Amino acid sequence: MKKNIFERSGKEKQVFKDEKYLYPEFVPERLPHRDREIDALVYGFNPLVKGGKPHNFFVVGPTGVGKTACVKYVLNELQEYSDRAKALYLNCFEFNARHAILSKIANFLGAPVPRRGIATDEIYSRFLEALKKADFSPVIVLDEVDQLLLKADGSKLLYDLLRVVEYERARVALVLISNDIELTAKLDSRVRSSLTEEKIVFESYTPAQLKDILRERASFAFLSGALGEEVIPVAAAHAARLGGDARIAIESLLKAGREAEKENSGKVEVKHLKKSFESVDAVSLLKGIRHLNESEALLLKLIAEKPGIFSGELFKAFGGKTEPLSERRLRDLLNGLEKKNFVFSEQVSLGNKGKTRSFSCRLPREPLMRELNRNQ
Repeated sequence: MKKNIFERSGKEKQVFKDEKYLYPEFVPERLPHRDREIDALVYGFNPLVKGGKPHNFFVVGPTGVGKTACVKYVLNELQEYSDRAKALYLNCFEFNARHAILSKIANFLGAPVPRRGIATDEIYSRFLEALKKADFSPVIVLDEVDQLLLKADGSKLLYDLLRVVEYERARVALVLISNDIELTAKLDSRVRSSLTEEKIVFESYTPAQLKDILRERASFAFLSGALGEEVIPVAAAHAARLGGDARIAIESLLKAGREAEKENSGKVEVKHLKKSFESVDAVSLLKGIRHLNESEALLLKLIAEKPGIFSGELFKAFGGKTEPLSERRLRDLLNGLEKKNFVFSEQVSLGNKGKTRSFSCRLPREPLMRELNRNQ
């Protein structure tokens, strides 16, 4: 009888016990080194348990520092503890318009809204009616909220939701998650005055903290003895150099494990980990482009268009495309891009004219330019 190509021979050497613990969407039962942030969220949501008015939150910090995981973890616990609150999580890369978000909220509250053929203001009215009848308080989480505010109706939506609390006396909590610590300062003045948010700032993980996180995940994901001794320290150090991004470290472990199984080695070694870095880093950096400000994105585009460009050339090129900026400000922007690992620089001797720096991108040009153009 012909053997199915997916049938295992029994000779394969497995390294995973359960790889789901390394998936990006997995929310662990314990979040090391985030007790302060979790306590702040619990305190702010606690009034909901008693039928009171909750806080609004602005949760901010770099990519991969546990913002979304902590919010989801606390809200999962809240919903297990009390039926007085229910959470709706929306990522604003997928839902980034007033119409789409109000539709999701109305459906969440039990007021079905067709995808098309209904005006946004009518959806808002249905949302208000459904909210009055709801026997729970909704917690609306808007992750990557920067993307919502890129559109003209983004501020209008926030004002709509805040006005509900102010005029309808409804108990609705808003959680805004962002990488931009200055985001709330850019909001419409009416929105700012109504938001009265509590800001929770997530700092980057240190190398030691990253090791703790990886050891805990690895203990559930891998078979005993399947990880080489240096794998976790190397993964933690690599992620620390990229700004303390735990997601990079965790995904690198997942890909390294798959590489080890592909080679049938029976053990994940540093060589497997290093193979994973290139693909994981590229994906992470491309996602990170969406968080660059306008000046950073323009500089990155100029560098991508001319690898090895000198800092002096960048200064002239930048001034020709936008408002001039000081040399010090340019240096700060370039240092920031280098620190975030988007670019690398080299010292170049110009003979009698002294020295300068040349800059090149770390990412392949074509996918980088596509992402930059998409985010313009």
